[in-house]
Amino acid sequence: MSEETWAGVRERVLRIAGHPRAHQVFGAQGHGFRLGPVLREEQLRALEADLGADLPAQYRSFLLRVAGGGAGPDYGLLTPVAGDGGWQWRGVGLGFPGPATRADFAGRPFAAEALQRELAVLETQEPERDAFPTEDEFRRAHAAWDARYEELYDGQEAGAVFLSEQGCGYSSLLVMTGPHRGAVWEDLRPADGGITPTGHDFASWYRSWLERTEHGLGLTPPA
Repeated sequence: MSEETWAGVRERVLRIAGHPRAHQVFGAQGHGFRLGPVLREEQLRALEADLGADLPAQYRSFLLRVAGGGAGPDYGLLTPVAGDGGWQWRGVGLGFPGPATRADFAGRPFAAEALQRELAVLETQEPERDAFPTEDEFRRAHAAWDARYEELYDGQEAGAVFLSEQGCGYSSLLVMTGPHRGAVWEDLRPADGGITPTGHDFASWYRSWLERTEHGLGLTPPA
């Protein structure tokens, strides 16, 4: 990953923090344009050991050169931290952190598209009371159906990290495994939209937010 991708980015974010209208930017109440410390190489290697895979290159470089988390799109970036149960992404210093992600969960295969198709089929198969001779049989069948639904629903998040909370239950995720590795997807399930690609990799997602924010505040990016 070229060093130029993140050259000056930390300084640009911190410059925004001092702008008199910074608090008016969407999400600022969540992160305050504060950036956490960068991670060290040995920390990233320990994180990757728990993940069971290398971090996507752009994101890895960001953690080394810009910040472990904090200021970023929407309500801010979750931070990878080490704990007794291993590494996980948590909302360190964020007002609206969104759900935490364990590294071992993020290292599983990412199969959101296939699971969404399976869920769509399962939804058409929800048990109906009149198909069962007794209430007890119906309840058992529906409990099994519901358990499978929850399994497929939650399984869509595997292989990805919750990056930031958008509000109203929507989130941005970074895919960690498979052919979509390094891409940012959105969790739109509260509106029955599934988990869908944004078309951005991590660098374009973050830098686009930074440029939009500077433009909205009338700041000229450094040459």
